[in-house]
Amino acid sequence: MPRKWSNPSVYYHILKLSLGSRAATQELAWIKQALSVDMPPAKDYDALLASMVRRRANGEPLAYVIGNQPFGSLSVKCRPPTLIPRPETEHWTMKLLEILHASRWHSKTHVLDICTGTGCIPLLLAKASPNGHLNAVGVDISALAINLARENVNDVLRDGHNSVSIVKGDLFSTSFADDIYRQLSQPRAPFDVITCNPPYIPQHEYDRLSPSVRDYEDPVALLGDHAGQPSDGLSFYQRLVEILHSTSSPLGKNSILTEGGMLVVEHGDGQSQAVQEIFKTGFGRKLSRMEAWKDQWNKHRAVMAVL
Repeated sequence: MPRKWSNPSVYYHILKLSLGSRAATQELAWIKQALSVDMPPAKDYDALLASMVRRRANGEPLAYVIGNQPFGSLSVKCRPPTLIPRPETEHWTMKLLEILHASRWHSKTHVLDICTGTGCIPLLLAKASPNGHLNAVGVDISALAINLARENVNDVLRDGHNSVSIVKGDLFSTSFADDIYRQLSQPRAPFDVITCNPPYIPQHEYDRLSPSVRDYEDPVALLGDHAGQPSDGLSFYQRLVEILHSTSSPLGKNSILTEGGMLVVEHGDGQSQAVQEIFKTGFGRKLSRMEAWKDQWNKHRAVMAVL
């Protein structure tokens, strides 16, 4: 029997004041849909609806209000303050997936995703890949993100599809690689692909972000200025070069990226050239190919390097 909603026009008008007419109509429908799917037993629908509408009207991101965000074919569980997956990230992840489909399915592909957040990148790669052909590891520094990513792994891959492991790691730790392998049950081996959507927003840009981002999402997942480094949002790309330089001798026991492996990183609007220069200077002769990828709005959003 359909649920009856009291004062539906009141909820619409509350949202309209903060979102505008079109967005209010669409988001109210999404909120109602989320409630119809995930409504806990013995709860008052109207009270929950009013609470969710109030949260959204006050600026809380919709993904946090309804508890999930679409990412490719997935519905990824979201919870504050873990970074909400963005459409731009989905776009380049799908491009990477196309490349993997075209070139790597003759054997199992091993992926390392650094700054994994919800785990959306390795989960989409795993879910959309032929069964048994992809093994991924997601790494994050945040305990809250790790717990959420593990929940998403259990939800998305519960049918026994390709595996994704979520571990704790600090990219700026001198023992970063050792810390990852210590938590894995598999033998130590280099990865074929490393992905990373790092914090890349400089402090001066972060200060101008919408309150719906700044007041709810983890600043550690957004601010790209590491302590003692220039305020340009590029600290994590420099650190990736250091990590891969110190641990990527092709046959070395400390290798984390296989020879001919692929590195794909997201960056902010206007940072493409700077990231490419960091890779050109840092990797030198190890860099065999590099591409600048655009997002669905024709803005440079990711850099792919083959080492």
